[in-house]
Amino acid sequence: MESGNTTASRSSSSRSRSSYRYRAKIRRYKYLLACISTLFLLSYIFTWFYLDRKSTEYEQMLLEFRKQEITVKAISNELATARSELDALVQGRIPALLPLTYDEAITVDDGYIRNIIFTLVRNGKKRNYEYRLVMHNDSLSVIRPVVDILLFNDIGIQIGVAQIKYMDASSGTERSVLDPGEVRSYTSSIDLIRDEEPSYFLLAVSETNRAPADRLREQLGDVISP
Repeated sequence: MESGNTTASRSSSSRSRSSYRYRAKIRRYKYLLACISTLFLLSYIFTWFYLDRKSTEYEQMLLEFRKQEITVKAISNELATARSELDALVQGRIPALLPLTYDEAITVDDGYIRNIIFTLVRNGKKRNYEYRLVMHNDSLSVIRPVVDILLFNDIGIQIGVAQIKYMDASSGTERSVLDPGEVRSYTSSIDLIRDEEPSYFLLAVSETNRAPADRLREQLGDVISP
């Protein structure tokens, strides 16, 4: 009888220990889960505050960027207006001037000139201004055109000059005349009288029986001295 009681007591004690270990394991799991939940909550709160602060900073940066964008646009409009007014003033004083742009064909309203392209070549600090001029003879007669290219700064002061010469023709011709229907291109550089950035140009076109200076005086009026 005692043996049976002892066995039952051992069995009961074993179940108690197992139950205790199980409850202890459950408590550890609950504690671990509580810690993870707390960490997750803290991480969520921290992330929320961080994103909220960043969102506010982003909105402030975006607002500042828009203000600067509006300011830049206003300044650009003012500069464009000032540039237009200066162009009108300079071209009003010298009506034949044309705005100078680089690397694009500029059509010239002259019977012998088809277009001209200006190129700015940089070599370190040195700048070299080159041109490519296309000339054509759409008449029925042989012509001997004389062309001068004059460069002007942004206030209309002459700063450079070049004369088109037959040896500058890309075809390598030794003839200065153009036959009827002939098209010829010329390429060379322009010498600067003053080391300034050109903003305008003028083409003085004539034939050998009419001096370029006379044609130029017609175009410039009283701007240059005879």
